[in-house]
Amino acid sequence: MGFFKSFIKQITNPTTLITAAATVALTYATGGTILGLTALQAYGVSVAATAALSVASQALAPKPELPSYSLGDFQSNGLRRTQNVKQPTQPRNVIYGLVRVGGTIVFIDSTEDDKFLHIVLAVASHEVDDYNIFYLNDVRLSISDSETLVGTTTSPYQGKFQLATRKGTTTQTAFSELASASNKWTSSHRLQGIACCYMKLEYDRDAYPTGVPNLSVLVQGKKLFDPRDDTTAFSSNPALAIRDYLTDTTYGFGANASEIDDASFITAANICDEQVTLAGGGTQNRYEVHGTFNTNQSPKQVLEQLLTACGGTIHFANGKFHLKVAKYVAPTITLDEDNLRGAISLQTRRSARDNYNAVKGVFAPFSANPDGKFYVPTDYPAYVSSTFVTEDGGDTKFLDYDLPFTTDPAMAQRLAKIALFRNRQQITMTMPCTISAFKLAVGDTVMVTNDRLGFSSKVFEVSEWSLAVDVGANDQPVIGVDLTLRELNSAVFDWDADEQDFITDNTNLPDPFALPAPTVTTDENVVTINQQPVAVIEVTASSTTPQVVNFEAQYKESTDSTYIGLGYSSSGFFTIPNVKSDVTYDIRVRGIGSISRTAFTDVQHTVSGKADDPSDVTNFSVNIVGQQADLSWTPVTDADLSHYIIRHSPLTTGATYNNTRAIVKKVSRPANTTVVPAMTGTYFCKAVDKFGRVSQNAASSIALVDAINGFNFVDNVVEHTAFTGTKTDVIVIDDKLQLDTSNLFDSVAGNFDDAAGLFDGGTGFIVSSGTYDFANYIDLTATYTGTVDATVKVSQISQHSGTPVSGATDVDLYVSTTTDDPAGSPTWTAYRPFIVGNYTARALRFRAELSTTESDETPAIEELSAEVQLPTRTESDSDIQSGTGAKAITFTTPFKTLLAVSISVGDMQSGDYYAITSKSATGFTIAFYDSGNSAVDRLFDYVATGF
Repeated sequence: MGFFKSFIKQITNPTTLITAAATVALTYATGGTILGLTALQAYGVSVAATAALSVASQALAPKPELPSYSLGDFQSNGLRRTQNVKQPTQPRNVIYGLVRVGGTIVFIDSTEDDKFLHIVLAVASHEVDDYNIFYLNDVRLSISDSETLVGTTTSPYQGKFQLATRKGTTTQTAFSELASASNKWTSSHRLQGIACCYMKLEYDRDAYPTGVPNLSVLVQGKKLFDPRDDTTAFSSNPALAIRDYLTDTTYGFGANASEIDDASFITAANICDEQVTLAGGGTQNRYEVHGTFNTNQSPKQVLEQLLTACGGTIHFANGKFHLKVAKYVAPTITLDEDNLRGAISLQTRRSARDNYNAVKGVFAPFSANPDGKFYVPTDYPAYVSSTFVTEDGGDTKFLDYDLPFTTDPAMAQRLAKIALFRNRQQITMTMPCTISAFKLAVGDTVMVTNDRLGFSSKVFEVSEWSLAVDVGANDQPVIGVDLTLRELNSAVFDWDADEQDFITDNTNLPDPFALPAPTVTTDENVVTINQQPVAVIEVTASSTTPQVVNFEAQYKESTDSTYIGLGYSSSGFFTIPNVKSDVTYDIRVRGIGSISRTAFTDVQHTVSGKADDPSDVTNFSVNIVGQQADLSWTPVTDADLSHYIIRHSPLTTGATYNNTRAIVKKVSRPANTTVVPAMTGTYFCKAVDKFGRVSQNAASSIALVDAINGFNFVDNVVEHTAFTGTKTDVIVIDDKLQLDTSNLFDSVAGNFDDAAGLFDGGTGFIVSSGTYDFANYIDLTATYTGTVDATVKVSQISQHSGTPVSGATDVDLYVSTTTDDPAGSPTWTAYRPFIVGNYTARALRFRAELSTTESDETPAIEELSAEVQLPTRTESDSDIQSGTGAKAITFTTPFKTLLAVSISVGDMQSGDYYAITSKSATGFTIAFYDSGNSAVDRLFDYVATGF
């Protein structure tokens, strides 16, 4: 048949699992010729059969290379089988026993503007017996198996998830609710023969934080035919599952019933159902099968995996498949010298590299807890023989032996122990037997008696069987059977090892849907954003569970109702920028797991503002260069530094920072130098941060400026001590000009004599600013360019008994100029900040502005004056012809005051002289005379000096 040829092809060169190889025994029972073949042709058949049968020998003598169903393959495939897969082409899934599986998404659609998502999931490519438990993202759902949509009461999916099922019958109908909801699904979409589930999900971010959820189902798999009573029902018996796979015409070998040796399968099924006593009490079936395979796996691989569930071997003899499972069967046949047709080949031990003294591997255990992790691949309890380890010199050598269809740890350990003990049965021999050995088959036990070898009814197991054709007398074929035997002991199958306590679902990992809320702490800091220091609240969240992989943070001012999102952070660190001092903020953070979210942890933080003053300025110095003072200092390195402020006092001794006025209110960072007018007195410098706080201690430097030669006093205005000018919110108390208060006398609470401060100075509540316009102006009588200077001697007065606030008060001078006669109807410029320097004007008027940042601090001006000095200058001309009369000279630029005129004559004669008349600031008149007093014409030069 075609099947047999393909089967031989599948197993001619395999790498197999221990005791899990599919072996074939070919039986030829003819005389003269073999199946009509010549002796030479028959010899070729013998060779092919021997190659196939060698698989059994490999199964009983495993090599150290990885098996075909390797640890990595099974572990990764086992983990994936509970996942939902969406692929255009996907192999079909077959389920034996009780298994938790996902499925293949065969339909997906959204309706009502993506409010509802509809998914159809193919679970198995055949009819299943039942759906036991449903899981959504590993959360067990309180939901029943129903062909119509039913909801769940399980949080967080209550009201958001509905499910309907089909078990894969050939008569099942389509999902009517889906056909009503989606025009892409009709009543013709019945998926007959496919077990499937229909999910209807309503969008909810909190219910489905990671997107489309994963549905998995604990399924009672395929119904199996049982030749013991000719019934078909759900079963986890490995022998029945192997029989089903052999006879399945869709996904299996396609063998018909006549090719199955039901007697051997019945025997095997009964052995699998035998009860085995457990060390911890109770019993269990000897072997069970629980697992899945995909149709993209080769038939040989699937059959090998199924055979691992019972430690079985299978062979094909006399046109039928025969199954043997791992249980000792006492032999009934004895071979001795009379059954030999040649010499025996004996091997007493294998090399050390092929010996193992321990077995370990991966299986997918069932959880005793119904809410546990069903069938997640993990290591089963390793079986180590201390006796074998001692024999091998103390080195433990593990054989990797995976059990993809075994879910019980005791059963897995029992199978591992059988594999190990079979491996330690090392005596093998090849016996060329007569046709009398024809009745034996691979997997049979046989007793061997041989006096020379010292064997007396020693039990062996047939591991290879091959038909041999020798050439006898007259070239006639002599038929025999070559056997490869391996020693066997009944103790191999005894289960007297202690099952290890192996509770796979007893884990310390938290429930992924009941994660603890994170711990949240807050702090204040100043960070640089866009090169500007900004006050921030730093939020740090942490979690005690590794299930939390991200954090989400929100905040608001406590008086607000709406939270502002700070985004997500895997590190748990967030910053709230631009926070306000003395404001309380509500902050909440929650953890984000891969499939769920924690509750929010709520904290409050009240911003205290900047706690530290900026650093003091150091190395402050003044260098007088002409009319300028060059100021320099070492830069302050504070991250939140804003600028520096420069103040000045005319005092050279006893000056304090509070008794000064600001002459440069802002020297922006990163500058550490500035130029100001040269003035005798004390210069002060402080640093100011972004929060308006200033250095605690001012840096200072004293400058002594000598009178500048070449300058001449012209005029001044002195306002102290009477201060008779125009006052706005300022008053004079004790000959000091200071800010007024904002209270009227009769508005002060309490008795008259209870009021603090001076009667005429108010009782506190000092206005923030006021102005004083000088009573007099300076009139230069004409427009000149002169140097204007001012003297302001100021102190700070506190209306309280505490320490005065440093730098809380200030006095600013302003100047306004005109080129018109100030006594007439002049046009004055607007007041502008006064800076010591040169001004071009006829008249100048001044204003002082007093200010404070504290309601109980005021500046007090003791001296207030301004003066104008004009520089000494010259005006000259040369080669002027005087003429014979009086020569009038007009200065190009008139002087304010003419000091002197000098004359130089180039052609004076003996007795000549000149006379200067009408000398003024605007010019002079000159006439030249000879010795006879007659007017003469002379060539002369002049130099006029004045200011």
